[in-house]
Amino acid sequence: MNDPAAPLADHPWIALARANAAGDGVLLVLGQAGGAALRRQGRQALLDELAAHLAAQGAPVPRAWRLRDRVPADLSPQAVEALLRAPRPAAAELLDEQEQDGAWTLTLRLPLDLVHFDGHFPRAPVLPGVLQVGWALALAAPRLGIAPRCREMEALKFQRLLRPGDEVELALRHDAARGKLHFAYRLDGEHCSSGRLLVEAARG
Repeated sequence: MNDPAAPLADHPWIALARANAAGDGVLLVLGQAGGAALRRQGRQALLDELAAHLAAQGAPVPRAWRLRDRVPADLSPQAVEALLRAPRPAAAELLDEQEQDGAWTLTLRLPLDLVHFDGHFPRAPVLPGVLQVGWALALAAPRLGIAPRCREMEALKFQRLLRPGDEVELALRHDAARGKLHFAYRLDGEHCSSGRLLVEAARG
């Protein structure tokens, strides 16, 4: 058996599995149980369990794994190969953005395979707070005309953990008179984190 996708498709965590032509890489769409397992025990423990499942059936264990929570639009062999060769995501996926009276609300999805989850924490993946601040600043800069750096942080609050697969709202508002960027992340209407960043206007 050279195709690891077939036995993986029978695992209760997996909604869909596709291997590349060489059989050394596999694209997995996690089902609800798989997503819960990822959030509960982390990426490496999940992959270890799936590798053991393959070994028990005499199937090859892939060297490359990519995790998704939705079925890609293109599942052709070429598209699967491209997804496996691409680096794992390092940023949130922007789903929507709305501007009103100079303030922005962005809808973001945290990829299951986000590389920053690996070490924070290995068995309980959580989006690092420093990354939440960095994303807020980077996403605000082109929309609000500020420099992508801050001189000081104020009133930082982290109240709810952000996990793989979460869809969050990021609110951004620039108080130009005080030179401060206000940001807030919300999940299902609940406050997750917020703060104020002392920023400068972008230089033309």
